[in-house]
Amino acid sequence: MELELVKISKRRDLFSKNISIILSLTKDRTFTTTQLTKFCKELREKGLVAQTFSHYNLVTELSEYLAKHIKIEIDGDFQSIFSYDKNIGVDRMLLGFKKNSFYSMSSALYILNISKFRGEFIFISQELSKKNGSHIKTTLTQDAIDSAFKKDYRRTQKIGKYQEKYLVFLYPKYTDYFEVVTREDGVRHSSIHRAFVEMIVNVQYFKDSLHIIDTFKPLKSKLDLNTVFEVLKRFDFIYPYFQCVGFYLEQIGFSKSELERFKAEVGELKFYTDKKMDSYLYDEYWKIYYIEKGE
Repeated sequence: MELELVKISKRRDLFSKNISIILSLTKDRTFTTTQLTKFCKELREKGLVAQTFSHYNLVTELSEYLAKHIKIEIDGDFQSIFSYDKNIGVDRMLLGFKKNSFYSMSSALYILNISKFRGEFIFISQELSKKNGSHIKTTLTQDAIDSAFKKDYRRTQKIGKYQEKYLVFLYPKYTDYFEVVTREDGVRHSSIHRAFVEMIVNVQYFKDSLHIIDTFKPLKSKLDLNTVFEVLKRFDFIYPYFQCVGFYLEQIGFSKSELERFKAEVGELKFYTDKKMDSYLYDEYWKIYYIEKGE
């Protein structure tokens, strides 16, 4: 028993001696339970704690320094995120649940303080990995498009609950985080240009295309058409979203002459703004089936 007390004392002495350094290593960082285990290993490798210092020891000894603890529920399971930095805000904490994640779609607009549309949802995206080598692009047919847009939307099953809001985790195509920006406090989010494209491509989370158009009408002056075009290029979608985005941009107030770059991408295929509607109107210029108010 006396030998065990000596071991505990040595563990605590080394931890106490280096506590200021240890806390400095937690600055601007959040930790899941798994990440705390890795952090404990990091401390042992740096010689800041004893080699017998465990994850349990770390959690126990750091408990008095815990600044924030957020718990969310996903599919009946609870996940926790911890921070020992009192200056970290909730916006930064929530991104800790997914590596390299960022606020996307309407949540990016919320972070930018330019729209509160769909504020009951928090959309967090984590890009898929880059595919190695070349891949064969699917040859798209009109029948395939028509068939796909007669079916129900697909929605992610990765939905969590935080307080009164729903956390929706999404996994978009790899773009090397094009038009994802980082605030001074470390919060990452889509730019308004990327958010615009994200919302059009994921219209199922926003009731319908009309709500997206209404959201962006007052934001028209903030959109740079060249940047929106570049976002579309980076995503390299299989579906003809250039003509869809061009249609949206005209609806929010841009003229056809301003949108010639998008028009140049319009081919023979006809596309849709919304899925599985009873009826559509048709825009010959953009070759788009769309809905009108009252649908």
